[in-house]
Amino acid sequence: MPARPPAHDAFCRIVRCSVGGTQLDALSGPHGRGRKARQAALEQAVMTSAWSRAMPGEPASEWVRIVQPIDPGLEDLEPDRQLLVLVAGLRRDLALRADRGEADARAQLESVREGFGEPHRAEIMGVLAQAHVRSAAA
Repeated sequence: MPARPPAHDAFCRIVRCSVGGTQLDALSGPHGRGRKARQAALEQAVMTSAWSRAMPGEPASEWVRIVQPIDPGLEDLEPDRQLLVLVAGLRRDLALRADRGEADARAQLESVREGFGEPHRAEIMGVLAQAHVRSAAA
């Protein structure tokens, strides 16, 4: 496999997305399967929607990833509401090779770590700080 530049092995982005009520109904079944099942379906739909906005066309299975709602937070998710979501990922093959102790993978991981979130790191940190202030005031 040809080597990819480190910037293609990890990313961190903030995206806007939403989950439609009809999409949620389709995921949770005809009778909603209860409140917990509906909430789990909503969380899964947010993860899927945010991933597709952050990395369109990129298979999620090739990444170790985190999808974290920022505004509103996870506890306040609702269908048909605009969400601000942090999406971060590390290529699964790089993580596995580094975990096995492969020197080139560990060096590549270190390179990725140095530039993580760039060129938008300051913007990401600002959005996270604002979300923290809003949640502390609530």
